[in-house]
Amino acid sequence: MKHVIWTDGDSRKHRSFVKDSHPDSMARLGIPGDPPDIEELDWNVIKRKLHNALVDRGLFTYQDVVAQQHGVTGAILSALRGEVIGLYKNRRER
Repeated sequence: MKHVIWTDGDSRKHRSFVKDSHPDSMARLGIPGDPPDIEELDWNVIKRKLHNALVDRGLFTYQDVVAQQHGVTGAILSALRGEVIGLYKNRRER
């Protein structure tokens, strides 16, 4: 088996497994090997976590953001990382 990365009509990339003897063009028909579906993320929870992380880091103005070079990145990661990892964990436990 080989894995093939392909792009659907919505420009979303996917990974599928196909037989070595099959052409890459058959990837859509192969065995899916995608990451978890991010549509399952609770974006309201993420927005709340991001808001709170921005407040906790004192990021209220553009000047605050400039003064803390990695503040916004840290806030985004803290709000999103655990939720994305949770998708992987929940999929593994099914």
